[in-house]
Formats: sequence, structure tokens, C-alpha cells
Amino acid sequence: MKFNGVKVVIALGMVALLTGCASERVKNHAKEMAAKYWQDKAYPGKAFDIQVVEAEKADGGQYRVKGIVDGETRVGTFNPETETFSEGYYSLAHEREKRVAELEQEVKYWKEKFEGADKEIYKLKLQIKMNKKGADSESEDSSPDKK
Repeated sequence: MKFNGVKVVIALGMVALLTGCASERVKNHAKEMAAKYWQDKAYPGKAFDIQVVEAEKADGGQYRVKGIVDGETRVGTFNPETETFSEGYYSLAHEREKRVAELEQEVKYWKEKFEGADKEIYKLKLQIKMNKKGADSESEDSSPDKK
């Protein structure tokens, strides 16, 4: 009888260990998917420093994953059934606002560059006119018809 009790305790220990490992494996998979999402899809070519901090079980069988992407805290959810990761609407809207600000700065830069080029073209046109007038007056002074 004692021998069966030890077997039951060992079996329960093994079940608890395997269940804990499965949960830990899903958490690690959630972290991997979050890192891949943040690197490949959300910030392609921009995310240089990605640190996935934690993954915890949330409602509906999903996992909430927290991470730091280039110094900014990010939170998303991982669904182990479909193996998809989503950061949600708000975060993407925030990134859209950042992109709009970047584009506005780029437009400002190109406008200034265009205005500078326009001024340079105007100066060159004036120089050409001045050179033509100077060349015309020199040719009139040295022409042999005036004798």
C-alpha cells in the first residue's frame, strides 16, 4: 500500500511538472511571436532593440505579452490556437501618427530645398542676362562699322 502512495505522489508530481512545462512552452512561444511581429511587421527595418519582458495568461485562452521596442513599451496579445499575435488598433494608430509627422518633416525639407534651388536658378538667369548685355556692348564698341 505504501508503494502505491509513492507512485501516486510521483505521478502527480510528473503531471504538475509536465503541465508547468507546457504552460512555459506556450509563454516562450508567445514571446517569440511577439518579437518576430515587432521586428518584421510592425517596424520593418526600424526596430533595432527589441526586448520581450513577460508573457502572462489573459482571458479567453490568450497571452498578454509585454515588451520594449526601441525604448517604447509595447503590449500585445498572442492566441496559441491560431498562433497569431496582435498589438491592437491603438498602437498602430500611434505609429501612423509618427509616420505622418516624419512625412511632414520630409515635405518641409523638400520645400526648403526647392526654394533654395529656385533662388539659385534666378541668380543664374540674372548672370546670363548681365553677361549677354556686357558682350553686346563690347561687340558694339569694337565693331569696324563706326569709323
